[in-house]
Amino acid sequence: MTEHEVEFRELPIPSEENQIFRIFYVIERGRSQVMDGFQTMTDQRKDEVKDLIIKMATVESFESQKIRWRLKKKYSYGELKPKGHRLFFFLKKGNIIFFRYAVKKSDSLGDKFYRETEIFKRRYENEFEKRL
Repeated sequence: MTEHEVEFRELPIPSEENQIFRIFYVIERGRSQVMDGFQTMTDQRKDEVKDLIIKMATVESFESQKIRWRLKKKYSYGELKPKGHRLFFFLKKGNIIFFRYAVKKSDSLGDKFYRETEIFKRRYENEFEKRL
């Protein structure tokens, strides 16, 4: 994978907010799994996700039942979990990077999925570090 295949695009946060974290999402080979998944959501769910992301970026130590900042002890990423959807992210030097999306049809996506997501996270984290 060359660095030109992966891009990190910043999401703007309303200027009246005191921003703690900058928010990015991954684009790979011209597509963003996160934004493609976001576009499939209802308008109500999109508004909910936007509100949660703004709070993640602007509220110190923000907590919500719909956000897990770290999954279990063995994974180094978190998930935003509006009903029926999962958006995965990691933190890196004052930045939150959303990198993967999944539709959740059952109680769990399965350990294999989470292990694969950890591999994706490490790859994107390495690419992001190159740009710091």
